Amino acid sequence: MRMAAEYFSIGSSVAITTCHNIEYRGEVLAFDWTSKVLAIKSDPTNGARGQSDVKLINLALVSDVKVLKEAEDPPQALTNLNLPRIKSRLRDSLDEKRRQVNYVGVGVPPEGQKIFFAITKTISDVRWDGSNIIVMDEVVIKPPYRYEDCSARKSESSQALQHVRKIVSKFLQEESSQAERKSMSPSPAPSSSSST
Repeated sequence: MRMAAEYFSIGSSVAITTCHNIEYRGEVLAFDWTSKVLAIKSDPTNGARGQSDVKLINLALVSDVKVLKEAEDPPQALTNLNLPRIKSRLRDSLDEKRRQVNYVGVGVPPEGQKIFFAITKTISDVRWDGSNIIVMDEVVIKPPYRYEDCSARKSESSQALQHVRKIVSKFLQEESSQAERKSMSPSPAPSSSSST
């Protein structure tokens, strides 16, 4: 392997030929001397404006590296990471994944699961209690998950009950009209084969 330098300046332009005779050209983003990994960015292969392709190249698998142009300006200072914000986003993401795992009911019919997902599009506080759907700890929907199967857990929950019933009713109407469209679509005519 022939290398033009022992290290690469950020912002330099390089041309790299791999051991498979594939050439990459781009601007150096980072170089780790210990692992001999070079990160370069180049124009996007999909032609999108304002975007770049980034490649991590293991220099142990490279047959040639040429520095086409040294960086003229010193690299920009790196910005500080907001670690509390990153931790908060990670925690929120994990909480959302856990909640989504709990969205899948065990041993419930597909109709119940579909209604459950329809409700979660509007209300996030939804969970399973056996085969019953519990919404905001105020409304319970029992199988077979129809409008009349929605009831308030407490008598003062009538506003929440009405809201959940609207969601269930709308979902069931959409499902019904979708089923009608499918049944009304013409089926292919049977092929007639004549034997001679």
